[in-house]
This record gives sequence, structure tokens and C-alpha cells, in this order.
Amino acid sequence: MGRTSSKTKYSLLNRTMRAKLAIMHDPYWHLIAEGQHIGYRKSGEVRGKWIARYYVQGGEKKKYRFRTLGAADDTVPANNTHVLTFSQAVEHAQKWFKERNLAAACGVTIGPYTVSDAAATWIASWKGSDASRRNSESNLKYHILPILGTIEVAKLTRHQVQDWLQQMGSKPPVRARQHEELKKKLAPSRQSKAVYDPNDPETKRKRQDTANRVFNDLRALLTLAYDNQHVVTKAAWETVRRFENVDVAKNEYLTLEEAVKFIEYCPDDFRDLVQAALTTGCRYGELAGLKVGAYDAQLRAVSLVQAKTGKLKHVFLTDEEATFFRDRTKDRHSGELIFKRGDGEPWGKSNQQPRMKSGLKAAGINRHVRFHDLRHTFATLLAMNGTSIQLIANQLGHSGTRIAEKHYAHFSPEYVATTIRANKPKLWI
Repeated sequence: MGRTSSKTKYSLLNRTMRAKLAIMHDPYWHLIAEGQHIGYRKSGEVRGKWIARYYVQGGEKKKYRFRTLGAADDTVPANNTHVLTFSQAVEHAQKWFKERNLAAACGVTIGPYTVSDAAATWIASWKGSDASRRNSESNLKYHILPILGTIEVAKLTRHQVQDWLQQMGSKPPVRARQHEELKKKLAPSRQSKAVYDPNDPETKRKRQDTANRVFNDLRALLTLAYDNQHVVTKAAWETVRRFENVDVAKNEYLTLEEAVKFIEYCPDDFRDLVQAALTTGCRYGELAGLKVGAYDAQLRAVSLVQAKTGKLKHVFLTDEEATFFRDRTKDRHSGELIFKRGDGEPWGKSNQQPRMKSGLKAAGINRHVRFHDLRHTFATLLAMNGTSIQLIANQLGHSGTRIAEKHYAHFSPEYVATTIRANKPKLWI
């Protein structure tokens, strides 16, 4: 482990004395206190580096923890941050030793703790739904760890995180990159058209929105590392600028007249699912798995655990809506699915898509409206009838109002014009 000096076989005190030392890979060590050393590594003609070494008790074999403190002032003046004199290096080392002693007393482990380590701790302490965890694990695998995984959390800089976010916002999705790799392996005659256009404004918005969402995961795992005392500041990620105005897609919604007409033209099995979506604002997956026991006749509400967040929510129903659910749950076992396809099978993934398309066409609605847009319709119609954003967020299952404000604090131009005109004071005589 290099040479250790408790007496004056060699000296690290000043640059003149250090210049006489031979170049070697192992550091020259200077004893500060029992189990605590400061080292000087001289591995080339350029200035050397200061290293702190701390002895860890336990076991037969000696174990040390190391930290690089900064460059020595061999060729440039010291600044007490990146370039240090011997005495400054000793002060930095002693500060680190003190932090380690305090952490040991508190039962906290500190040392080389990477973004990968922080990610593993974050996933291990996961409290959300399984679906959200799988999504976050995918973000870690494809977007976060390949670039930032090996970096120590304590050494992560704002510049690194900002650059990573910018790159995330401009690179193709994973599937698009896999598609391009497949194209290269195919003969020219078999190559298909590109599926990713980086110059398309909507494509660019989606990629930047995705980057912001992945950044949320990075910020969450780093904040947990901070809470666990692996890093002393959150500046490296808290001061990063996210992409602005990219998280609101052009959400479609049906007017009340369109919604009524659309219900009329849906086949019986799908009609029930559509009506349930429009009266509860639930997602397709939530409705497909909704069981008879979720309907509370006394409360006149549908109570369910949300697939996305794992939280319980209660959607309150009007008398007419309560009758709809009562008729479809009457004399049925609480564990049965409320909604099934016409063939008696459960609604599966993507079963709704062709039915949405044919129903919209039959109703003469010539817009691309997804099943999820029925959720937007539920919230938008509530907003247009004067329901507060707070209550809409509650019924949608959002923990706060930010998302509801982004998506539903908007109205059709006709509604805005009519409402403003009706509520303006009469100033003209």
C-alpha cells in the first residue's frame, strides 16, 4: 500500500521536497492519527494528487477506505478546492475522517456510493404499484444507469445531469433505435420506412416529455440517497432545468352531445364499458379489472385501488349512474368482474381499440379519440360545469392539482366566449 512515514524518511510538506520523490504508482503516506493517513501519489511528470486513507475496524484483514481530495500545488497555486497545499489537504482529510466517524456513530455507511447503488436502494424500498415499478426499472435499465450508473452520487454535478437530460430529449425511443439496428441487418429491398422523425414538432415534444418523466425517477432516487446521508447537497439535480411546456399533449375529449351519440352507436358489451368510463373517469385497465365488490350501494360510489399509483379512490355517482352500476352488479358475487366482452371473456389488452374506431365512425365523429380520452371527457365536462380543479383531481385519483390544472383547466372557445359574455358586468348605458 505504498510507503508510510511517521518520521522524516521523506517529506510531503512542500513542493520542493515532493519534487525529489521518485515517481511510482503507490502513494507516499503520511500518518495523521491512528488509522488515518494522507497520501501523495506521484505517477507522472504532472502534479501529483492528495489521497485520504481511513482504516475500517473489523475482520482479520486490514480494510481501508480511500478518497481523492484534489491535486497538489506542484505546478499551480493552491485554491483550497481543487488544488491543495499539504496543510489544506490535511484539513480536507480530517473533515472526511470526522464525517466517517459521525456516520459510523449514526449507523450510516458512507464511501463510494454510485448512482447504481442509489437506484438499487430506491427500487428495494419501492412503495408504489407493480406497474409503476416496472416502468421505473425500465427507465433505469435503458436511460439512467448506462450513462450515470458508475458515477459517485457525491461527485455528480449539475452539468452532468443537465447534459444527460438534453441528450435524453433528443435521442430516439428505445424501440426506434432497435428498429434502425434491425434495418441495417436487412437487405435494402426489405427495409421499411423510418418510424422516428426528430424534426417533427410533436415527436420532439414527446421525447422531451419522456425525458422529463425519466428525470423524475433520477431525482427520486438521488433524493433518497440524500435523505440517507450519502450526499450533503441536492444541488446537482435540484437546480437542473427541465424541458418546459412539453407535458401537455393535445388531448381530445367529446362534447356532451358527442358522448351521448357515441354511447348510442357502441355495441352492447362495449357500451357498458364506455358509459362506465364517462361516469367514473377510470382508466381502461381499471375498468377491465373492476369487480362487483367495488360498487358501494350505500355510499353510491365506486371504490378501487388505482393500477397506476396503488392508492384507493372513491368515485361518487349520481342517482342515475348508481342505478347503472346497481343493475350490473345485482345478485352477482363480489369477486366477479363487472364488465366482460360479449363472449363472456374478460376485456384484454387493446381489445378496446378497434371498437373505439368503429364506434366513432358510426357516430360520425371524425377525430382520433382514444379510450383514455373518455377519462379526459369526464374531467373536462366536470370543469365546464363549474367543478373545482381540486375536486376533479380528487375524483381522478391525483394526489395534487398540478396534473388536473395542466389537462383540464381548458375549455372550448365557444364555452369560454359564452361564459365570459354571460358573466361580464354591463358597463354600457
